[in-house]
Amino acid sequence: MVSRRRFLRNTAAFASSVIASSSAFSEECKGVLTEAQRAIPFCEKYDIIVCGAGPAGIGAALSSARLGMKTLVIESGGCLGGTWTRGQLSWIFDFKKDGISKEIISKLNERNAKHGGNDKDFVYEPDAMKLILEEMLTEAGVDILMFTQCVSASVVNGKLRAVITESKSGRMAWGAKIFIDCTGDGDVAARAGAEFEMGEGAERLVQPCTFNAIVTVKDVDRLSDKISAYKKDTLKGHLAATQKTLQELQSIGIDPSYHHPTLFHIGGNMLLMMFNHEYGVHCDSATEITAATIRARKEIYKIADALAKKGGAWEGLRVIATSEHIGIREGRRVKGLYTVTIDDALAGRKFDDAVCRVTFNVDLHAPTKSDNVKRALKNIHTKPYDIPLRALICRDIDCLMMAGRCISGDRIVHGSYRVTGNAVQMGYAAGQAAADFIKRGVSPHSLKA
Repeated sequence: MVSRRRFLRNTAAFASSVIASSSAFSEECKGVLTEAQRAIPFCEKYDIIVCGAGPAGIGAALSSARLGMKTLVIESGGCLGGTWTRGQLSWIFDFKKDGISKEIISKLNERNAKHGGNDKDFVYEPDAMKLILEEMLTEAGVDILMFTQCVSASVVNGKLRAVITESKSGRMAWGAKIFIDCTGDGDVAARAGAEFEMGEGAERLVQPCTFNAIVTVKDVDRLSDKISAYKKDTLKGHLAATQKTLQELQSIGIDPSYHHPTLFHIGGNMLLMMFNHEYGVHCDSATEITAATIRARKEIYKIADALAKKGGAWEGLRVIATSEHIGIREGRRVKGLYTVTIDDALAGRKFDDAVCRVTFNVDLHAPTKSDNVKRALKNIHTKPYDIPLRALICRDIDCLMMAGRCISGDRIVHGSYRVTGNAVQMGYAAGQAAADFIKRGVSPHSLKA
């Protein structure tokens, strides 16, 4: 057990380094403030703590709890599901896998909340997904803590021993035997001091973010030629549908920030509008994310108002809800015991410690608006390939694992495994592996060569 004095010393040292290295408002903030040391509540009753309750976090928490581990999932938002729910993604890629994927599909079908597409790629109702995930986790015995941010970490002798959170309840520390970073952006790993990569080159070029909205129209059938997978079990015709929508937008003087403006049908006369891209937004800058969100919401309403005014098939178009948070495609990639590469994907590589079989091709969205106009997407065809467990284990910090898009991989292949059908599968496998490590009395770094 970590002594309280030692725990606070490590935490204070880390907090000081964060203050010194923070880039937020760097031009305006010239000084530093040293926070006084203080004692905070410290809870050590958990075997496994999952940070982030997006698709990867859902999988990790479910599997660890089902294997008898005392499990806590910490989520910054007010619902489970991350980009599935708060980000209103509404479309799941690469989901046709055994286990947890089939469970979720079955529960969506029970609620008649799954629509166009098939069991690999399909449309779903985001709000129904919130309820389904809450029911699944509570039934499994997972403790859920929402509205809570993981803001710091305590590393002792190379092992992650606690995460520190802030919430309406104040500042608290949480100890566990193993932690799983499912924040998508590798926030916990970064706060623990692990090495990571982000973007490309000195400018840290990253794929754009997307801000979605749910809209309603008077008669959805009149837009059938512009809706992807409308009453179909395939995405065939998706690009043609987006180009018809683009042409219609340009005909009324609107040049959308995303040149594959996509509509998905999510039931009744409701559509998911995926028309927005925000460029040059980094996951470690609240300033950039805030500005992007404000720009994006403005664009969504500008487009919706113009289409409603045009009338015709767009008659009665109104925005019902915009996303709670903007969807970030590319954040940190944390260094693991193995780094997945594009060569692995091109060769269709298999591993003895495989946790997920990826069948989605590399999908890179243009990093700038000018590139988007020339070519919105760059696709690289790959063979089905494995993600090994070692890519889910942090190289620099023991007792820390990752799942989802922040695992260890190069930037190009990240454009393939990042989709949520893979994230939830990786999460489930991470939870299983963590439970196994604990039962055998070893740490994740026991897999080091």
